[in-house]
Amino acid sequence: MNAARRLGPALCLALSLAGTGARAADAGAGERLPEDPVAGAKSTQQWREFMAAEEHERRLRYDRNHLKEHRAVLKFITATRARYDRAKTKAAVLGIQKRLPPAVDGVRRRITAIDHWGNNSNLLGDYDALLNALGVAYPAARVAALEGNQASQDSVRADFDRRVKHAKDWLVEAAEAKDD
Repeated sequence: MNAARRLGPALCLALSLAGTGARAADAGAGERLPEDPVAGAKSTQQWREFMAAEEHERRLRYDRNHLKEHRAVLKFITATRARYDRAKTKAAVLGIQKRLPPAVDGVRRRITAIDHWGNNSNLLGDYDALLNALGVAYPAARVAALEGNQASQDSVRADFDRRVKHAKDWLVEAAEAKDD
C-alpha cells in the first residue's frame, strides 16, 4: 500500500503545502521579481480585450449558424410594422394589435429555438425590445399620429429603425464571419 493511501489525501495536501512554503523561504525574498503595477494593468487590459474579441467571434459564428431563423424573425417584425404603418384608422391599428399576441408567442418560441439558453445570440435584446414595441408602443404611437401627434411616432420609429438596422448589420457581419 502506498504512502498516500495510508496518510490520506488531507495529510498529503498539508505536507505538499508546507514543502512549497519551505522552498519559497529557501529561495529568499531577494530572488523574487518585483511586481510592476503598470505592466500588470496593461496585461489585464490586453486579456480583457482578447476575451471580448473571442466572445464577439463566438456570437458571430453562433448567429451565422442560425441565419435562416434570424431572417424569419426579422421578416415578421418588419412585416408587422408595415401593417401598422398601412393602417389608416384607429380601429385598424387596434385590430392589428388585438390579433398580434398569438403571432408574437410563435415568434418568441422561434427565438427560443434559436437560442434556448438565452446567452448565445447577440440579437435577443433587440428582438425583445422590438416585439414589446409592436405590442404596445408602436400601436399607441401610430394612433397618436393618426390623431395628429406625429412626434411620438417619430420617436418610436427612430428607436425601432435603430434596432432593426443593428440586427441587419449584425447578420451581415455574421454571414461574412470566417471560422478560425
